[in-house]
Amino acid sequence: MQRLEEILPGRVIRILLVEDNPGDERLARLALAEDTDWEFQVTTAQTLDVALRLAQSAGFDAILLDMQLPDSAGLTSVKELALAAPRSPIVVMTGSDDDLLALQASAHGAQDYLVKGRNDARALSRAIRCAMARKRFESILAQRAHFDSLTGLVNRGLFHDRLHQALARATRTDRSVALLFIDLDNFKAINDGYGHKVGDEVLRAVADALRSAVRQTDTVARLGGDEFTILLEPLEETSHGHVVAKKILEALSVPITRSGHQIRVTASIGIAMFPDHARKADALIHSADANMLLAKRSGGNRAQLSYPSLFGDA
Repeated sequence: MQRLEEILPGRVIRILLVEDNPGDERLARLALAEDTDWEFQVTTAQTLDVALRLAQSAGFDAILLDMQLPDSAGLTSVKELALAAPRSPIVVMTGSDDDLLALQASAHGAQDYLVKGRNDARALSRAIRCAMARKRFESILAQRAHFDSLTGLVNRGLFHDRLHQALARATRTDRSVALLFIDLDNFKAINDGYGHKVGDEVLRAVADALRSAVRQTDTVARLGGDEFTILLEPLEETSHGHVVAKKILEALSVPITRSGHQIRVTASIGIAMFPDHARKADALIHSADANMLLAKRSGGNRAQLSYPSLFGDA
């Protein structure tokens, strides 16, 4: 059985209280202060606009939300905060005892729904801590569902979701996106020569090298085996794809030492640009993959970007 500190590490809980009624704010603060087992540090926002800015910049352990605010009402507040602070659990506090609204709030990102005046201090504290525990468990499930278990990189499913979202944003803002398709050269020889355990360690080392070559806003994914992709978005300059590819090749030029062996790894990298090479996700992947094959046929350990080609629905 897990210990309490493993579920909720630390005794200080940072709360964003989104409440415009001074009386209700005071009652919430007093209720949280009654729990002597936990220290609640409360920051108040009286509007959704202020709450969104605080939630994005400060990183709170939990959010207590009144759904009726001067600049927002109802489910909009829940949806906006859930998107702005995806790691922070939301506990709705409202005067409306409405089962349908409670279900809708949960469907839009809230972890709990409390009716004002019907919960004592202990119940409020417990609701916050349970919401935090549920959010942590959701994060664990999401990690397992969307990330590669060997390397910790984004997996194929999440990569495709992010690619579609990136192309939609780029279309709205008239921006470019770069996609790199990376395949290790002769990786089968590493598995055959050193064993699959060493091969897995090499893949993890390659994943670290790919992460170090990009920004936090970029997506690095493992599609499977020794195939990786990198989504560069937003793209400030069209040459950025070449710059990242060069950094990757330089990083891989340093031999990887594992189990007493120095292993040299090279890669073939194909680069494709949106909208220059393709306007749809599948076509962009195909273009990057084709360029990777061109790089491999040219001897590997290089990057390839073909000339732009637009063909209708490409």
